[in-house]
Amino acid sequence: MYPSQQAGPEGRHAAPGSMPGQPPRMVGMNGMGGPQVASTYNALASFVTYVKALESLDRNHFPDEYADHSDRIRELKPFLRAHGILDVMDIKNPEVAALIGV
Repeated sequence: MYPSQQAGPEGRHAAPGSMPGQPPRMVGMNGMGGPQVASTYNALASFVTYVKALESLDRNHFPDEYADHSDRIRELKPFLRAHGILDVMDIKNPEVAALIGV
């Protein structure tokens, strides 16, 4: 929710299962909840999205977009490593593997 839409004592309805004035609970893909589950899913989903976009770009025709996607992929490396994703996942694209140093 946006700050102007947060539930509060002024009579707006709170999200199901939460109390007015409390921040919303983060729920991951499996419904077990918790910020770590949600951030693991977000980091992995973002990584896959940027890699697919990078693979569809021609580096010579779209150098700025290619560089932006490459930067985003590099920024995700600490999150992927912290959650153990890189321990269980092989990167098939050698260019992407070189970007994150695996």
